[in-house]
Amino acid sequence: MLRTQQSEDLTSRRNPVPHWRIRNKQTRLVSQVSTILLQRHSKFWAPLLKPLKLFSDFNPFLFHQILSKIRTHPKICLNFFNWTQKNLDFKPDLKAKCELTRILLGSQLSELGTPILSSIVQDCPPSKIVPLLVQSHKSAEFQNTSPVLNSVIQCYCGKQMYFQSLEVYQIAKQYGVVLSVDTCNILLNLLGVKNELRLAWCFYASTIRNGISANQSTWPVIARILYKDGKFERVSRILDMGIYNPEMFDLMIDGYSKRGDFEAAFGYLNEMCSKSIEPRFSTYSSLLDGACRYQDREVIENVMSSMVEKGHIPEPLLVSDYDLIIQKLCDVVKTFAMDLFSKRAFDEKIELEHATYRSMLRALLSVEGRVEDAIELYNILWEKNISINQSCYYEFVTVLCKQNPSLEVSNLLVDIIRGGFVPESTELSKYISKQCAEGRWREAEELLNAILDQGCLLDSLICGSFVKRYFSSGQIDKAIELHNKLEGLKGTLDVATYNVLLAALFKERRTEEAIKMFDYMRTCEALNSESFTVMIRGLCHEKELRKAMKIHDEMLQLGLKPDRRTYKRLISGFR
Repeated sequence: MLRTQQSEDLTSRRNPVPHWRIRNKQTRLVSQVSTILLQRHSKFWAPLLKPLKLFSDFNPFLFHQILSKIRTHPKICLNFFNWTQKNLDFKPDLKAKCELTRILLGSQLSELGTPILSSIVQDCPPSKIVPLLVQSHKSAEFQNTSPVLNSVIQCYCGKQMYFQSLEVYQIAKQYGVVLSVDTCNILLNLLGVKNELRLAWCFYASTIRNGISANQSTWPVIARILYKDGKFERVSRILDMGIYNPEMFDLMIDGYSKRGDFEAAFGYLNEMCSKSIEPRFSTYSSLLDGACRYQDREVIENVMSSMVEKGHIPEPLLVSDYDLIIQKLCDVVKTFAMDLFSKRAFDEKIELEHATYRSMLRALLSVEGRVEDAIELYNILWEKNISINQSCYYEFVTVLCKQNPSLEVSNLLVDIIRGGFVPESTELSKYISKQCAEGRWREAEELLNAILDQGCLLDSLICGSFVKRYFSSGQIDKAIELHNKLEGLKGTLDVATYNVLLAALFKERRTEEAIKMFDYMRTCEALNSESFTVMIRGLCHEKELRKAMKIHDEMLQLGLKPDRRTYKRLISGFR
């Protein structure tokens, strides 16, 4: 029987099926499938395709061949894509997804193609996606490349991934693809929102060099970036071009109001009215905020009268009106004007809504230089037992951690953390690092313990700083206690600190604790050559030669043998 099998294999090798027959068979299969897909409703596909035995033969290459035949019918392509996953258990690869996306987007069916594109861009870099989405220059479909790449950039921008968007823009330049001005506006706006002002200007300059002309939607974006860049006066050049937009006037008025130049601010208000552009609530609130900042009573009265006249402020003010006005001022982040109305409410013994207090706190946190006022307001909220949500706590703690260390801020952070809210460790680690640098160890230790008691971890280097300080002051038990807390939370120290800790334990002749700690270090893979050297030297000193030899062998097995001189001194301990 074995000889028969060998004979059949030999015959098969001598008489293989010609490649042209395989190709012809596959060509017929592709033709049959595509004909059924184009001529029959999708509900009939399963019984009609069953005789063709697609389930056993279906693969990405076959999918590509079929898609090429039906690509002029994009909706059928999408239906077939979904059908193969449901009926053939097909797992489309990146190439298959990109090909279908290109067909849909190139046919102006962005509502169908965008969901597939969105699933791709989250996990794959542009360098992988774009080449699969772009047809060859010789292809008849290359003309559809621009809408496809426009959609890719817009998709990345929708996910706030501006670096990836810029990468797609660069690739588009390499392919000679001109993107739409609307897409460029979306990316430029995102760069401004993310405060990537230098990148924004470089990108804008690049679009100009590549012949992408600005449109009416571009100028408000440019104006916002100029304002953020501290160059709001240059917005006047856009106005001088005859391009009038309410937002541009608002930026000019806000900029001059913050500077206290109310003559210029009212000048632009008058020009705005002369152009038949109605000033908004935000326009007047900029003037009012500036007047409150500089305590200019005359301007305050003039602006308030105008706001009453325009219906932005009711007259007389009812109790409920205070909440509405304060919250509107918080929405446009006019905190000095907000203070004006909140103080009036306090003087008239009007109790504001809890939501109003929360809005006030958020507004103060978003303005530079008003941290003290935010802390004062937070204490009022705490006294009134007004709860704030997690996102507001996060903003508050983030702002606090950026301040210079003080007893007030440290105590506030401890109270917040003990109350059950622990933010990301990065900001807290930075704050504690500043405390340590200034020698505020007692405050830093209290904050560290509050964080660990909540079951959270800090940067290993910060914890290492405490361990080293405990050593230097002869408090080795506190160092061990801190490590035990970290171990209970599955945390670790940095390797250098561990090595210092091991050496200190051997010096105190606490061998068993050193061995236990080394075992934990091994579990956490926090070992280096120095770790083994300390252990071997310490165990030899304690006459634990067998244990020392075992660790020596492990060291060699891991390839962590120290330099020749150190190793020579190390093995001398075995004599």
